[in-house]
Amino acid sequence: MTRTLDLPRVQLDFARAIAASGAGSARDVVAGLRSDLGIPAAQRLHVYANAYFARIHEVLREDYAALHAAIGADAFHDLAKLYLIAHPSRSFTLRFAGARLPDFLRGPVAEPFSRRWPFSADLAALEWALVDVFDAPDAPPLERSALACVSPDDWSELRFALVPAHRLLALDWPVQGVGDAASAGEPIPSLEPCASKLLIHRRDELVWKRALSDTEFCALERIEAGREFGSVCAAVAERIGEDAAAGFTLACLEVWLAEGLIAGLQSAG
Repeated sequence: MTRTLDLPRVQLDFARAIAASGAGSARDVVAGLRSDLGIPAAQRLHVYANAYFARIHEVLREDYAALHAAIGADAFHDLAKLYLIAHPSRSFTLRFAGARLPDFLRGPVAEPFSRRWPFSADLAALEWALVDVFDAPDAPPLERSALACVSPDDWSELRFALVPAHRLLALDWPVQGVGDAASAGEPIPSLEPCASKLLIHRRDELVWKRALSDTEFCALERIEAGREFGSVCAAVAERIGEDAAAGFTLACLEVWLAEGLIAGLQSAG
């Protein structure tokens, strides 16, 4: 009797077996494979499983090059394997294969890595922001001349929109120098915990990062949340005083315009 195969089921079991997400699926697939050229069916399946891990490991190593350099190849290999078991790729593209690694490093399963390298989650968050911003949608930056026609009475009600290709990071470790050292082939610097705020953004084809003061970070967070410019100024005034707030906020606005960080504006009315 000829055995009839349920192709969609076979394909699903095959995918699960390769992704190591189902021992039962692996047994079912092996049962349906032929041994060929002296190679047992189970070994033939392992070829695909190993190739699956090797390709995603390669992608993770590229996206997290600084983390790879900081913790070493062996530890990164183990981290990638553990991460992939917990979060097998669900997308047709490998672009998002490493999207959950920063959160994974903050969770209990990755505790051996976060205990040995307590900065690892912050470093991963920075590296993923660089990847994510590079691929974020384009948006034409706001020209400074667009502000010339705004009435002074309307400024407090303005809402500025930031370009999609930006990320704000609040980190517990000063990891920005680790990536620079890794890219230059220099030794990874030793780190001590120190809160840092970073802006990551892309203009044209280049991704930039710079440190922010707590006050500028607060202002950008409010703009990101869609708050009126008057609310932004009030938040700044709470931090540095009303006398300095206006000059500080306008100076920041000039910098944001020059960086191409602002995409548009609208009046609350």
